[in-house]
Amino acid sequence: YGGYLTGANLYGADLMDANLEHADLTDADLDYADLMDAGLDHADLTGADLRNADLTDADLNYADLTNANFLEADLTGADLRYTDLKFANFDGATVTDADFSYTYWHQTIWTDGLRYDSNQA
Repeated sequence: YGGYLTGANLYGADLMDANLEHADLTDADLDYADLMDAGLDHADLTGADLRNADLTDADLNYADLTNANFLEADLTGADLRYTDLKFANFDGATVTDADFSYTYWHQTIWTDGLRYDSNQA
């Protein structure tokens, strides 16, 4: 578990059910990646590009999602409890049944395209 994937090009990668707990995915390109049921808890996804990614039922507990881009991503049923969402972008993302409990928001772009400093989920 873990690993250093800083800046990795994982565009369109099939990472379904992958165990990426504690992984450093800073600035990684995960655009169109399949992360369905992936374990990303405590992962560092600072600045990661997750546009159009499938994060259905993914575990993102305690992940650092600072400045991560989830534009048009599918986060259906994802667990994002205790995550840092500073400057993260969820514009157009699907967040049905996702758990955003105890998350930190600062200038976070929500699904409506507006910035918020408090939890909108």
